[in-house]
Amino acid sequence: MADRSLVRNAADPQQVRRAARKESQAQEQFQAALRDVLRTESGRRLLWELMARAGVFRSIWVMTAEIHYRAGQQDYGHMLQAEILAASEDAYLMMQRESMARSKREASETDAAHTARAEQGDRTNGE
Repeated sequence: MADRSLVRNAADPQQVRRAARKESQAQEQFQAALRDVLRTESGRRLLWELMARAGVFRSIWVMTAEIHYRAGQQDYGHMLQAEILAASEDAYLMMQRESMARSKREASETDAAHTARAEQGDRTNGE
């Protein structure tokens, strides 16, 4: 959908007020929808994953022109992060705790999968 100007005549105070009201309503609706998504565990997981994929939690540094692409991705991720924090700091902190718990659980599962069972013995020394 193409952007359409809410004001055709910037000298008309009525048009300017209406445009400001419409923009404010749109932002309020966006924040309400975001809060609805943040109320669900799957919504929080999705938003956290989108921020991670955007590179919010990593350096953008590479010695190639790819740094510009990464900077753009990260900038979008930071915008998303700011919107989430504006909608609900508590939900953001909950997302962070859930992500840390998920990472610990996944690391534990990986460690368990890589640990030999007792009946298998130590096969690294030729047994």
